[in-house]
Amino acid sequence: MLKCPICHRTMTMISPDNIQCSSRHTFDLARQGYINFMTRFFKGNYDKRLFTAKRNILAQSAIYTPLTEIIRNRIEGYSNSSSQPVHILDAGAGEGTLLQQITQHTPAVGWGIDIAKEGIAMASSTYNQQIWFVGDLAYSPFAEGQLDVILNILSPSNYEEFRRIMKPDGWIIKVIPRERYLTELRELLFRDRHHHTDNREHVLRRFGMHHHLIDLIPLTYTLPITEVVVNSIIHMTPLAWHGTESAIASVQASLSQITIDLEILVGKRR
Repeated sequence: MLKCPICHRTMTMISPDNIQCSSRHTFDLARQGYINFMTRFFKGNYDKRLFTAKRNILAQSAIYTPLTEIIRNRIEGYSNSSSQPVHILDAGAGEGTLLQQITQHTPAVGWGIDIAKEGIAMASSTYNQQIWFVGDLAYSPFAEGQLDVILNILSPSNYEEFRRIMKPDGWIIKVIPRERYLTELRELLFRDRHHHTDNREHVLRRFGMHHHLIDLIPLTYTLPITEVVVNSIIHMTPLAWHGTESAIASVQASLSQITIDLEILVGKRR
């Protein structure tokens, strides 16, 4: 399944703590259980507080349950046509709960990769049925044509690399925000200015350049939330980085419901 992200040669286990390629590039297995495949220094803004907040939302509330159920059902449809275990990569796995929820109680093999070590350390410490990597999507540690399904949920894409590591009949399932995604939070944080979501037409155009779109599933619903969940919502998204202290206080005082407004794109390789 794996190749060296530096020289693209075959990987082999040399000890319980390391794997190495035939050119002797060595990668460590962390005590939490993940392998660090990063080939360059990375210092991002995604810290432990963000991933803890995201874990609290995903594991302790049903806010994203309709999304994970739709994705799981689509993957079950794919796996019914395959006689082999389905290999699923979550590209941008964060703290791992979405991949865990999608692959639990299925024979699928779950792989999770993220550039943020804090998220993957949390994922591998909690979920031991999946395989976790710290790595750069531009230099992923997978060999060519290995993955049945690539999940790309509310995170950046690298379509050229996805094509390289996806099986010829593989699927990509990409989730993008629509106009009303977290609208209550955005309205409270940015009362005096309009906060833009990603440009949908641009995302669809890029997706279509690399994949045949075989399904497009809109998903919109609004749920009530508790005071405990509100604080996690504030910190689970980079939106709060741009909010003033008074705006964040307003969210804490008055946010009582949240809207999830997403689009699920299902594609096959061109």
